[in-house]
Amino acid sequence: MIKRTYNIEFGQLRDHSVDYIQGILKDTRTTTILTMKNLSIHELNWQYKEGWNTIGALLSHIVAIDNLFRIEYIKGRKLTDEENTELTPAIYMGEYLPQLINQQPLEYYIAQLTSSGEQLLNALNNITHEDFTRRIEDYDEETGCNLAWVLYHKAEDEIYHRGQISMIRKLYKDNRN
Repeated sequence: MIKRTYNIEFGQLRDHSVDYIQGILKDTRTTTILTMKNLSIHELNWQYKEGWNTIGALLSHIVAIDNLFRIEYIKGRKLTDEENTELTPAIYMGEYLPQLINQQPLEYYIAQLTSSGEQLLNALNNITHEDFTRRIEDYDEETGCNLAWVLYHKAEDEIYHRGQISMIRKLYKDNRN
């Protein structure tokens, strides 16, 4: 059974700031998985209106962002053509939304969230303070960003989408009555 720990452990990695962001990412993912409890396949794929995101699509997006950020920002390389083809629908959703409504059960999404989260955290194990704070030419033309901010933004994005999921669940329940 997955459970929140309510503590961030320090001293696991070379840099305590990386320990801190790992703790944030772990808790964010644990909370996301815990909020998915008892979702049916129908609820995962239900749309309030045509063109609206589904819970399953949002979960696929979270997984795709894990992979994108791990590859581009931690590993420091561009996506391969194969990775780009695989991840694009879930990264951008929108016009790709029909591809993301795939009738997968909750266990599929939990396995995907667990795997992508573990891969992201493992990729951080050898990050140095210099890697964590170096300028990355992205997000802001003038200032760029750094890996610390990218990972904060990754957690922020997941929490934002978890809010959308909560709203979709409420709309689903309201429309079932």
